[in-house]
Amino acid sequence: MDVRRRILIASVSAVAIAGASAPALAADADKSSDTTVGEVVVTGFRESLERAIEIKRTTINQVDAISSTDIGKLPDKNVADALQRIPGVNTESSAGGEGGFDENDRVSIRGTSPSLTEVMIDGHSVATGDWFILDQYQTVGRSVSFNLLPSEIVSSTLVYKTQSADLMEGGVAGVVDVITHKPLDFTKTWTFQGQAEAAYNSISGESKPQVNAFINWKNADNSFGVSLAGFYEQRSVERYGQETLGYTTIDNTMPIGQAHPDTIGVQAPTLIGSSLFKQEKTREGGSFAVEYRPSDSVELNLSGFYSKLDAGNVNDNYMYWGTNELAKNSPTSYSIKDNTLVSVVWPAGPNGLVVDAITRPHENSYTSYINLDGKFRVSEHIILKGQIGYTQGAGNTPQQPSFEVDGGTQGISATRAGNGWTITPVGVNTQSAAGLSNDWAWNAIFNSVDKEIYGKVDGDWEVDNGVFKDVLFGFHAAGHTRKVDGWDRGCTLGANNNCWSSPTMPYSAVNPTPYPSGYTAGALGVPGLLIPIAGNPGDIANVINSINDGVHGPASVIHTPQNYYWLATFKVHENDYAGYVMAKVGGDGWRGNFGVRLVETQENSYVNSPTALSANATAVTTSAFGNYFINHIEHNYFDVLPSVNFTFDLKPNLFLRMSAAETMSRPDYSALGGTVSLTDLTLTGSGGNANLKPVKAAVYDAALEWYYRPGAIAAVSVFYDDLSSYISYGITKGSYVDQLLTGNNGPPVYATYSISSPINTSGELKGVEVQVQQPLGMGFGFQANATYIDGHESGGGPLVGTSKWTANVVGYYENKWLSARLAYTYRSHYFIGLDHASPENEAGVGQLDMSVNVNVTPNVTLSVDALNMTNSKLIYYAANRTQVRAVYDNGTQLFAGVHVKF
Repeated sequence: MDVRRRILIASVSAVAIAGASAPALAADADKSSDTTVGEVVVTGFRESLERAIEIKRTTINQVDAISSTDIGKLPDKNVADALQRIPGVNTESSAGGEGGFDENDRVSIRGTSPSLTEVMIDGHSVATGDWFILDQYQTVGRSVSFNLLPSEIVSSTLVYKTQSADLMEGGVAGVVDVITHKPLDFTKTWTFQGQAEAAYNSISGESKPQVNAFINWKNADNSFGVSLAGFYEQRSVERYGQETLGYTTIDNTMPIGQAHPDTIGVQAPTLIGSSLFKQEKTREGGSFAVEYRPSDSVELNLSGFYSKLDAGNVNDNYMYWGTNELAKNSPTSYSIKDNTLVSVVWPAGPNGLVVDAITRPHENSYTSYINLDGKFRVSEHIILKGQIGYTQGAGNTPQQPSFEVDGGTQGISATRAGNGWTITPVGVNTQSAAGLSNDWAWNAIFNSVDKEIYGKVDGDWEVDNGVFKDVLFGFHAAGHTRKVDGWDRGCTLGANNNCWSSPTMPYSAVNPTPYPSGYTAGALGVPGLLIPIAGNPGDIANVINSINDGVHGPASVIHTPQNYYWLATFKVHENDYAGYVMAKVGGDGWRGNFGVRLVETQENSYVNSPTALSANATAVTTSAFGNYFINHIEHNYFDVLPSVNFTFDLKPNLFLRMSAAETMSRPDYSALGGTVSLTDLTLTGSGGNANLKPVKAAVYDAALEWYYRPGAIAAVSVFYDDLSSYISYGITKGSYVDQLLTGNNGPPVYATYSISSPINTSGELKGVEVQVQQPLGMGFGFQANATYIDGHESGGGPLVGTSKWTANVVGYYENKWLSARLAYTYRSHYFIGLDHASPENEAGVGQLDMSVNVNVTPNVTLSVDALNMTNSKLIYYAANRTQVRAVYDNGTQLFAGVHVKF
């Protein structure tokens, strides 16, 4: 038993002994300190704030909450947007390598990565899927995509920042539980609410419809009820960006290193592109709930949910090919700053330009579940609860016809400036394809399926004997499977022209389509963009052989053993079992819980590995990506997770909370699957690690909360997380087939790639949260909070997902007819991980949002929401601010509509 566990168990025992000697709780004491919170429907923004305070006040654990002001009308536009207002909660607008967008998608708690946040719906797991092709098999974690969770299903959302034995394991620093609407919670026999909106994007200039409806019925004696909800929401996304796809180290094998020894060891950019991303998003689906309560002793609730996101997209990128210049050319001049090549002039030589055009017209993802909850009072003092269900999600890329064309120049230069780079090519003829060579085309098909069957039984023995009030116990079991399959095939133009069906390649250099007029250096803060000449990938026509997508031709052209992309395919099956026992105790002026959760994890990974790893393996030799064998890797873990939470009433409105727990989170499925994604242009990639151990932490928390007037709170929390096991990233070298060098159906040509992979490390997090919520009178009020976190891994490096500062300021006004709010959120820079074998950090960013609601009648409300009114840019960099990685302009989003209720 390690020292941290001894400390935790000793803490539990000491506080329990102290509690046993305290005075017994008064007969009329409030027993609402359970972490399970009954839902109360609220009707106004100020009431939703008061409800959130009431939830926080009456729980033993450290809990923050958001509550819907009406069905489908959270205080913010979506669930993740609303959660970011909570102290210590951060959001990210993407899952992985797709870059930053205009809508929050992932949620993290207290400086940890989103992978380490357990997200549940009504206390059960929810499978997820990602629309972006790389996120379907790369290491994006077990985190849930909030893009798939519309506000229409949400009654309230609880954020648990401290752990208790009855909570599902999986959240290192916290758990998010989305609570849905229950039919018998409504006061009227019939309830109907609907909303119609227009969603406007300031960059695309387009407006899209969003409609949803909810209907609820219950009988007169409140014993049976049914609710149905449906939603259909479109969004037009257009994003301007400049991307630097990694940095490489200059060495003495490169011409620049041989000619200029002072450059050896210096970091140089690999690919720098002017990126234009366009996407049409449609989210549609619905939910249902059937609740039956024949008596006070029996309750059943059957619920289901389905949400699908169609997210077809197009990405053009006109790029400076630094890797090619470094490998084959020597500059005429250069300069270095912060160990980075910040200015370089290349003479005529190798192809220094790449036009990259990718289209994914049918990318999509979905999530779904069917869940049955039951509650039965066995006797006067014993209540049993049960839950069983099935959840499935998927991410799909059914086609990705794409091409790249290299362009020769009479020279090209790159200079670091503003938010990015100024790229100046010399002597390139943008009106003719004659000078372009090394034409490359490919297609990819990927499917990621995530599914789980789960069940649990919980018991509550109402002891009510002295300081002991309840004994809770239970057992949970789940079987989870993540499976990914993919096919990839590429070819070069070559002498036999087998990429295209006519001599003219489908690249519109002879009649280039310019980028939109708004795509300017001023928009991105980059003085001197590379002039974009790429055509719309929609111009790809009559594509044959490897580009056949299975939609416009036989799918078998792609679905062949030769094209099976084994590097990114895998299967992971995991069985999880957990049992717990927890005591709820209390006395005069104090209450608490302590207990232990026992968890067993059985992991079975089926990893595709190069045959070189095992001379005795039975190799699969049919793939163009090299020979491989299926490596079955098993890991079993048993974890003992003690926890203790106590609240002391220093005064009737002044609480002191103290908590300690051992927590754990399992590694990402895609990491356990050992996946590898390669970028041939830069000889880099991202990989998994099938031998990752779970993340484990001993977490300690203390909070002082002052509820000094109705609807008001002033609170401060301090926390410390001792991360005995954490996940960071490292670089390894691997030999893989280089598709660019291999060419059309030729013998495999291997090259050495730099692969960034997750590794186990250790570290610590410590921080403080402060918050104030204050009604000011006459309808005015404000919220403010700030979080400071100091986190680092054992070697001194940054932890993934840790921002030093997070702050929120919200001002509001509300009366009978009008509700208005301004909200500003700021998050300082944080380390994302390694991408293309280079560090990636997101710079600090602040955003101003606004919402206005006008009650035309008691049943009709007009609403306007504006997101990112400041048009803040998302900026990413590598090892330091000199090494810029990307800058994105997503514009401002406006939503205007009408909400009706009866």
